[in-house]
Amino acid sequence: GMLSGPPHSYCIVEKWRGFERILPNKTKILRLWVAWGDEQENVRFVLVRSEASLPNAGPRSAEARVVLSRERPGRGLGAARASLALTQERQRRVVRKAFRKLAPLAREASSAERMETLVHLVLSQDHTIRQQIQRLRELDREIDRYEAKIHLDRMKRHGVNYVQDTYLVGAGGGEPEPGREPGQPAAGRAEEDYGGGGGEGELHLEHERVKTQLSTSLYIGLKLSTDLEAVKTDLDCTQRAWEDKERELQRLLETLGTLDVAEAPAEPRGAAGGGRPAAPGGWLEQARALRKDRADNDEDSDTGLSSMHSQDSDSLPVCESLV
Repeated sequence: GMLSGPPHSYCIVEKWRGFERILPNKTKILRLWVAWGDEQENVRFVLVRSEASLPNAGPRSAEARVVLSRERPGRGLGAARASLALTQERQRRVVRKAFRKLAPLAREASSAERMETLVHLVLSQDHTIRQQIQRLRELDREIDRYEAKIHLDRMKRHGVNYVQDTYLVGAGGGEPEPGREPGQPAAGRAEEDYGGGGGEGELHLEHERVKTQLSTSLYIGLKLSTDLEAVKTDLDCTQRAWEDKERELQRLLETLGTLDVAEAPAEPRGAAGGGRPAAPGGWLEQARALRKDRADNDEDSDTGLSSMHSQDSDSLPVCESLV
């Protein structure tokens, strides 16, 4: 496939019997391959990214060893071989010492890279969480739209108050059917029967529709009956208040009549002696007439009293004429 990164971010790793090393950029692969001789079958050249080439991030040059050929041992090279071994051992010690000095710097660099990796991981997780929250909100909106659509469909099929009608039917008809939701009307099962039963399902659906309309009428009747009871209660309260006012007015009229009868004998008689005293029951007759007028015209007690005072002012000339 195509490489996703720039060329300098990749390298060629030489692997042999568990050992590996990064080859320089200008390495001649064919010459190196020929130099391996009989070990060519154990050598692999792999193209990898530079960051993932050495997972242990440690120096591998100190682990390299010189493997001498056992099949074709050289002859007469004992002293030269010993001096070469000493020279290579000295080089290994120098390399180990250099890598020990560079180890703290490598640890610091690896710590910085590890911290950067953690930062990228946290940012990636935050992005993932935000995407999940956005998806949850979209699902909530889809659920709301679906519920609203179902509600509108049921309103078109069973009426506006189908939920109340369903509970009223459930309260009047006993326990709900098993396997049916509390808010689901009974017409849902009828629609299923209609889908598989033909004419019988249509008849059952019509029966359920009439039953739903009857339940709606019952609910409306119960509501009207409750309103009527409230109006009757208000009317009774008003009637009792009117009766209390009527008794109070009658008591006031009787008290006023008693006072008029007591004051009637104290009035002076005519000098000639031929005149007749005013009738003691005149005020009572006027009070009765006033009460009758009040019952006909539905006036209050203050109006009656003012009328009575007007009658008193009108009767004064009669008393004066008698004197």
